[in-house]
Amino acid sequence: MLDWWEKNFATCELGDRRLNERAISIGYVLTLVFGKVLSEIFNSGTILKRAYEFLPTQKWNFQSY
Repeated sequence: MLDWWEKNFATCELGDRRLNERAISIGYVLTLVFGKVLSEIFNSGTILKRAYEFLPTQKWNFQSY
């Protein structure tokens, strides 16, 4: 599973170092505890809030393939 994480998250570039770090950390944790809800994964209220805020961000510009 960590190979998948490295392939998909380790080299992400979202245009902001903080967003990159947050994406990498969320992706890493999700690969370790795949299938659990965010409230079970992140025990700190602040980290949980940041994870929820990160997911629906409109800053991404994905191209259709």
